Amino acid sequence: MKSSLFLTTLAYYNAYAFPGVDKLLHEFARRQDAPQSRQMIGDLVKGATTEVGRRYIKYLQPYQKSNDADNPDLLPPGPLNSMACRRDTCCVWDYIQSDLTEILIENDGTCNRLARQAVRLGFHDAGAWSQTSRTGGADGSLLLSSNEMSQSINNGMQDIRDVGLEILDRYQGFGISAGDLVQFMHNVAVVVCPLGPRILTFIGRTDNDESPAGLLPTNNLSADRMIEVFANKTFGTRDLVAVVGAHTTAGQFFVDTNRAGAPLDTTPGVWDINYYREVLTDSPPRF
Repeated sequence: MKSSLFLTTLAYYNAYAFPGVDKLLHEFARRQDAPQSRQMIGDLVKGATTEVGRRYIKYLQPYQKSNDADNPDLLPPGPLNSMACRRDTCCVWDYIQSDLTEILIENDGTCNRLARQAVRLGFHDAGAWSQTSRTGGADGSLLLSSNEMSQSINNGMQDIRDVGLEILDRYQGFGISAGDLVQFMHNVAVVVCPLGPRILTFIGRTDNDESPAGLLPTNNLSADRMIEVFANKTFGTRDLVAVVGAHTTAGQFFVDTNRAGAPLDTTPGVWDINYYREVLTDSPPRF
């Protein structure tokens, strides 16, 4: 099994504001299905043949934690350019994590607009995939393709793409892929947001410079269509409710340009559940 797999409790996010989301949330909540075993994709459809694959399947089951409690935080085995570091696949990522943490945190300890863009970048790169598509997914194409980034659905992530390209160039001699970097940026962004869950990251994705168009949800889908789109990505409605919750750190810029920059809840720098509370209330606050 290739370890080109990405694990996260909340999985993929569409940090994109749209009118009527309160009605969608009520409809999603009404239809929530019971926890179920996850449908595997790719070379895991027929089961795992490696320890990495077995761990991946385990962590995707209901109520499993998405971090690795058996392996506490470890220091890199040596300086970046040392032989010890180069022999360790994960060593370089500790240095990248340090760079990203400095970039994604505000002085007050909350996560900033670049962190929010990184969360969205991770979803848009991985989410351009379906069970019927032959290509796409977490392949780094949003970093590698200026054409893909210029599509309207990806607007607002140009700054974090610039950050990613700079890091990709800085560490180009250490064997990192754009696909891994995009998802790692996503994970670090979630973790640096206060209350954000720690997430187990798998390294080993293959890059691609273009993903298929039309596979990301737009901001005007009905509940039925939204559920259908995510079902084709192996998400149930319970999963979709969690996905929508990533708007807790989001802001909107393009749906209502007169209110560009408006946050979607009262605590956009914290990974809490205020988004649900405030959207579903009879009189949601206006920012």
